[in-house]
Amino acid sequence: MESSDVATQEAPTERGRKRREQIIEAATGLFDVQGFHATSIDEIGAAAGITGPGLYRHFAGKDEILLAVFDRIWELLRSSIDRTEGLSPEVALDDLIGTHITLALDHGEALMLLVREKRHVPEYYQRAAERNDMRYTDAWAEVIIKMHPALTLDEARAAAHAVMGLIGSAARDNAGYQIPAARHRSMLRDLAKAALEAF
Repeated sequence: MESSDVATQEAPTERGRKRREQIIEAATGLFDVQGFHATSIDEIGAAAGITGPGLYRHFAGKDEILLAVFDRIWELLRSSIDRTEGLSPEVALDDLIGTHITLALDHGEALMLLVREKRHVPEYYQRAAERNDMRYTDAWAEVIIKMHPALTLDEARAAAHAVMGLIGSAARDNAGYQIPAARHRSMLRDLAKAALEAF
């Protein structure tokens, strides 16, 4: 999957990498709550514990930080797609479902940002995001078709999006429920598999 050149540059030191991660984490939370445009560089720096020009040693500005947030998602999805190659459909589907549950539960803020804020990134990155999304959806669709050969590609894509939406919605709307994390993941996995069995 494609990512931004700038946002994936490796920091020269372990300390630098940790600082970048702190900045990305802080920005993700602020962008999610306040929106991209309403969040200032100073607020990101303060939330990350970095003052003044320190932040600019890692990112040129807000746009680069947003790209780095998105690149984390693409890396997670890329790894999932790569792992499914050569696996049986059942094992591949289990891995894809597990990855999407991890994405929804552990990176839910970043996932929502990708949906809501991608219009704020350069056009080349928007096009790359569309290609990445299609590649991820098609990885799901290929596995679904192997398990349900009567489905067309578009039907399998629709089924994939339905299951992704189910996982994302259930994870996002779980804020008030008292469910242990392992049980919650297990429930989401079972729901996703049951939904696909309907086809």
